[in-house]
Amino acid sequence: MNLLLLVSLNPFDLKAALMAGHAQHPVIVHFPIALFIASAVFDMLAIWRKKPILGAVGYFNLVGAAITVPLAIATGLGAWHWQLESAALKGNLRLHLICALTSAALIVSLCWKLWRIRTKGESPRASYFVVMALGLMMVALTGHLGGILSGVETP
Repeated sequence: MNLLLLVSLNPFDLKAALMAGHAQHPVIVHFPIALFIASAVFDMLAIWRKKPILGAVGYFNLVGAAITVPLAIATGLGAWHWQLESAALKGNLRLHLICALTSAALIVSLCWKLWRIRTKGESPRASYFVVMALGLMMVALTGHLGGILSGVETP
């Protein structure tokens, strides 16, 4: 085989590895979603069962969600840049980005708020759970739009 041909066939293409048929965004995005939902479930169980340890589990799930949110956003922006060549955002793609950033802000805000509540030795109040419910709805809408964009769901 011609050595020049071997050199021109790049065996490792970073863009292809990261953004091929299995884009990294759909893989990564499930971590903050699952961790946030688990956090809500454990927080509700902590109140229902009156077991503070379940609240701690909920808190650490929320911390995990807040840590993985930037990765989900970065891979989403990367997919937009590489797959769509930074084309103008419109329609469901724009709405998905707006909902994703709103979801991210809610998750990080709830994490910060719960950290403050825990450092004071208090329990979350009703307003915390109202924002959590709003966050869960926003995450669900964001995921639904992402499913439409990926072709998994049909509009």
